[in-house]
Amino acid sequence: MEKIVVIDFSGTLIKPFVVEEANLKRYAILGIPKPSVEEHRRLHSTKEHYDIIRKHIAEAYGIGDDMKISFMQNRGGEVELSGRDVKTMIMTDLFRNAMYLVAKEHGKRIYADGVLETLKLIQKRGFKLAIVSGIRKDIITGMLAITNCPVKFDYIYGQDPVLSRDDNELLDKELAKHGKISYIVGDKLDDLKPAKKLGAKSIFVTWGHASGGEKEFADYTISKPKELEKIIK
Repeated sequence: MEKIVVIDFSGTLIKPFVVEEANLKRYAILGIPKPSVEEHRRLHSTKEHYDIIRKHIAEAYGIGDDMKISFMQNRGGEVELSGRDVKTMIMTDLFRNAMYLVAKEHGKRIYADGVLETLKLIQKRGFKLAIVSGIRKDIITGMLAITNCPVKFDYIYGQDPVLSRDDNELLDKELAKHGKISYIVGDKLDDLKPAKKLGAKSIFVTWGHASGGEKEFADYTISKPKELEKIIK
């Protein structure tokens, strides 16, 4: 049976500044006043920024929650989306564009220091590597491509444009069909929580956007990616 190591994307694989810069670029496009550093981090950790952004999109584009808008999916297949889903898609499209710009600007500097070398070593030890994230899959895979990431992840589970899969526990359960999830690595409690039900060890990384309670919950706490080498053997 495959042994799988799950790593979160934002704040774990990539540095916190990446999402912060991308969010500020999105704010600028929508004319949202730039928040203070503390307020920005609070809004991000609680996801309150979603509601703020949807409100500005509604005002800018005139889209109401109850509207019905037909949408043609890539390579065929038509679906009807609610106005709220369309606003979410616009919101995540803008975020994708901003994240790509940040990736192009900073290249491999977006990754946590030393994490790529450590992950390659873990792969050589026989573990499969998986990304499980609340960020859209096309954002993740696009940024990996733009930065020419040297680590080839075996599995990537992310969100769709309307965030209908915004549940890490669900995504981890889907991933578990491929093998045994041995470790889950993340910077927030929600990243780590699925470990208990899956019988995996949880590893809290301190260089991301902690939400609170991670140290008490996690089996391990680390401050540098290289410390993973002593845990995942």
